[in-house]
Amino acid sequence: MQIPSIPFPRQFSQDPAAYVKSMKVQPGAPLSGEADLLPADVANRSEKDLIGLMDAPARAALNMPNALTSTKQARALRRRPEDVMTPDFELVQGREARPVGNSYTSSTNVPNGSAANVPLLAFDSTDAAEEQVGGTNGLDGSNEDGYFGRTVAAATGTALNAFGWSSSRGPSRSPSPSSGWRDNTLLRRVFIDRSASPTQHLLRPTFPPPSLSTYSPASPRPLGPIEKVKLFFMQTVSLVISTFFLSGVVLWAVSVESITQIPRFLKGKSKKHNFPWDDEKYWTQNDHTSRNPRDYARAIGMDIEDETVETEDGYQLRVHKVIDPDARKHSDGKGGFPVLILHGLFQSSGSFITSEERSLAFWLAKQGGYQVYLGNGRGVFGMGHRNLKRSDPRFWDWTIRELAMYDLPAMVDHVLAQTGYSKLAFIGHSQGNGLTFISLSLGMCPDLGRKMSLFVALAPAVYAGPLTQGFPFAQLGKIEWPLWKKLFGVLDFIPLMRYAADSNLIPAKVFATLGYTMFAFLFSWTDTHWLPRRKVKMFRFTPTPVSSAAMFWWCGKGGFAERKCLLDDTLDRWFDERFPPLSIYYGGKDYLVLTEPLLERLEKKENIHPIRVEKLDELEHCDFHFSSTAVEDVFFSLRDSINQTRPRYPEEVEEEQAQK
Repeated sequence: MQIPSIPFPRQFSQDPAAYVKSMKVQPGAPLSGEADLLPADVANRSEKDLIGLMDAPARAALNMPNALTSTKQARALRRRPEDVMTPDFELVQGREARPVGNSYTSSTNVPNGSAANVPLLAFDSTDAAEEQVGGTNGLDGSNEDGYFGRTVAAATGTALNAFGWSSSRGPSRSPSPSSGWRDNTLLRRVFIDRSASPTQHLLRPTFPPPSLSTYSPASPRPLGPIEKVKLFFMQTVSLVISTFFLSGVVLWAVSVESITQIPRFLKGKSKKHNFPWDDEKYWTQNDHTSRNPRDYARAIGMDIEDETVETEDGYQLRVHKVIDPDARKHSDGKGGFPVLILHGLFQSSGSFITSEERSLAFWLAKQGGYQVYLGNGRGVFGMGHRNLKRSDPRFWDWTIRELAMYDLPAMVDHVLAQTGYSKLAFIGHSQGNGLTFISLSLGMCPDLGRKMSLFVALAPAVYAGPLTQGFPFAQLGKIEWPLWKKLFGVLDFIPLMRYAADSNLIPAKVFATLGYTMFAFLFSWTDTHWLPRRKVKMFRFTPTPVSSAAMFWWCGKGGFAERKCLLDDTLDRWFDERFPPLSIYYGGKDYLVLTEPLLERLEKKENIHPIRVEKLDELEHCDFHFSSTAVEDVFFSLRDSINQTRPRYPEEVEEEQAQK
């Protein structure tokens, strides 16, 4: 089926030749098969040729950011449950971009060899296209003159039906900064086949390939017998290989740690910490390790409630609410100001509750009077999916981009709905703040910033530190996805870690020792500032499951460790005026991430001035919540920042008015 050229809209202010000549290159890691897209001399082509080219080969024909994507996405309706196609549509407005590369000479990477039938600029006014996708309307739910709804329908219906597919996603939705947002609107479609080469650059979509869609309203087709057999053998091989890899890393780490400890042992040096507030005798006699967060809360006279949040793409997330029996409500009937805390890579909400009454979560609830919620990423605490089983590779087909696009907005909205507030304070450690920077960027969910009174970044994971150049990151960074999935599978990363953590075969102290030794070796941690007796409890919640695709995003070929930056550092702007007030805490001995480049960029390019920046010279990557002195080093000033930026309670307003 041949699709005719789609004309430019009447309101278009430039002719096609002038438009293409005004376009500008934007760097980004290419998708598989995208190296040759459009002629390099496209600016010299005639207007007639340009229209044909812009209707032609295009999976991601413009090297531009994934613009105007947010969690509130308009989606075309599927006609049949078996249609599990999941393309991504991008609306590009107000930006200039120029198609680059050479002409597309092969159709081998395009389904059914239909490259020439994929519209790059989707402007149409045919009602028939709209009917094919169930009458898709404009992004705001209205259709006005039908112009935009028919535009979307043309791309999601006509173009995809040329392939014999149906669309599961409409265009990305986000308000335009200008009133004339229907003018100069570029709609492009991107197909991702992660089974061949998962996208690595943040500014590229990371949605599942057509055969592995998780976005269908109906349950996706189950894997057939042949697919199950292939998956079983693939995972078996990867389990054996990854187990050898993990065993080698652990043995090497133990050897290095043993050599390091020998001089200390001979010199009789002790790492024992003594603090006036630490009742070591009591906790030694009454403490016990558990994988249930409620046990740690009840040990200090508090409690934790389990709550479930479902993301837009169907994942169920565990959110823990801290309950302080002494908490009081304010005169308006609301509880304290809400605070949401999110963990880092391989960790969970348990990271913030294992330091007794000096745990970050418990301390903020008791000493700050806040309603504290602890978020968890997908797959943590055994949580599942609306339609998919955890044994299904589609369940694990996600990276940090999905966490930023779906998980964080879902948790924020849940907390606000539960508490009745319009804003909350957000605290993120490492990956927890890294995905928040992504979510707040212009290519994702910038409106989320309006729901945060404060964004606290503990050890901000935006720029890679020197540690990522050493073993084993340098070696992992040379592995491309086809080899990666053979080594580490397509489910969770190194399942042996999960088996060991969930089973009782390894005593808790032994597991904690091995776990700490391995992560200390990989990430250059030390427990210098920790209370040794807490270490066993800390590693009851570390490590937690992470998808193999997500680890490839961090460490694989073209990943974070190689790119050195979470976002595209060549872009002029990451954020706009919707970015919330920011507080940053970073350690002088954190070699996993770098904070100075972030501070420089915020000042010079983003015009963002954090309300607080604290460099703690002696702290390391996890000391902001694990350190025995974290209360004095971080928590007090963190509470001051929250109080500085939160709205006033009614009684505070009344008191201020009375004083006037």
